[in-house]
Amino acid sequence: MTISSRNCRKGAPIMDFLCSVCGKRQGEPQGWRLVIELGKPGSEIRNTLFILDHWDEKKALESNTARLCSSECEEKYLAVRHQQLVA
Repeated sequence: MTISSRNCRKGAPIMDFLCSVCGKRQGEPQGWRLVIELGKPGSEIRNTLFILDHWDEKKALESNTARLCSSECEEKYLAVRHQQLVA
């Protein structure tokens, strides 16, 4: 999973989100995109349902969501998904 938690000075956990493509750690959520997918039964293929160009922390925590730091990483991510569909 691309989410981790760490403690801040006061002991409260902080969620870290990592880009699903390049592994970059999220600083500010501006410019980050979320790709929400649904698995295809009986295969490892996942169908893209939505691409959100605004940060939604609740959606970012869901296991069927990819977190992407840039449009370049979004293009790479979707290209891999497209190759899985046509293969």
